[in-house]
Amino acid sequence: MQYSSKIMIVEYLNLIIEKSTLVIERNKTITSYHDFLISSANMEKFDAACMLIQVVGETARKIDDWTSSNLFSNYPQVYWKGIFALRNIISHEYGNVDPENIFKIIKRHLPELITCINIILKDLTTDKYDNLFMRE
Repeated sequence: MQYSSKIMIVEYLNLIIEKSTLVIERNKTITSYHDFLISSANMEKFDAACMLIQVVGETARKIDDWTSSNLFSNYPQVYWKGIFALRNIISHEYGNVDPENIFKIIKRHLPELITCINIILKDLTTDKYDNLFMRE
């Protein structure tokens, strides 16, 4: 098992919240996936949202690697493998990114992710899962 710094994991979890919140806030005026396609400005919003979602996926993947998949496995309410897979699609197959899926992620799945990350952070403050971390 690979051991990580609890402080580092908490910082990365907070980064996921920060980037997810930013995506949600920047896309409040988008009410349908079609909105992304109607103007250059909205296409830029789409591109920016994808890049931030990519950061979320990469950050989550790093945490999962550092904890040998033993942290996120305790939170099945989030489809973690989907987060990692989307990061790969955005990174390597950007032309296949579906605006409808990105819209659903922004409006439904990112708020759920933020809720789950807050639960994880609360659990970590109560020293739950300390066996995953090296002593600091």
